[in-house]
Amino acid sequence: MARRRPNAFTLATELGFAGLHAGITLYYRLPMLLAASLTAQGKKRHARELNRMVGEKAVAIADGALDTQKEMLRLARAGLGRRPRLAALAQAPVAIADKAMRPAMRKVKANSRRLSKRR
Repeated sequence: MARRRPNAFTLATELGFAGLHAGITLYYRLPMLLAASLTAQGKKRHARELNRMVGEKAVAIADGALDTQKEMLRLARAGLGRRPRLAALAQAPVAIADKAMRPAMRKVKANSRRLSKRR
């Protein structure tokens, strides 16, 4: 499978779509959060979803940090022993940001699909 090379435009587009999916997710989760904060019964009823929400965020952060470090090592290894091209240097921050945000964007998209189908 060919390796995907992100550029600033595709990253910005994907962030826009992630914002849309985050809005859909919030539309379904905010009533759960409100019910859980107001009553003990609401907290029991939505405990599974609330725990899942926190767990998903922790896993996405850890995955993003690991992927970021792997990408930084890959970029450093690619630049060792030779003079790096200017185009490769310009794309390095985009590649690192893409790797950092990819797990979170994937989870936001999956959550919006899952929550909107459930009702």
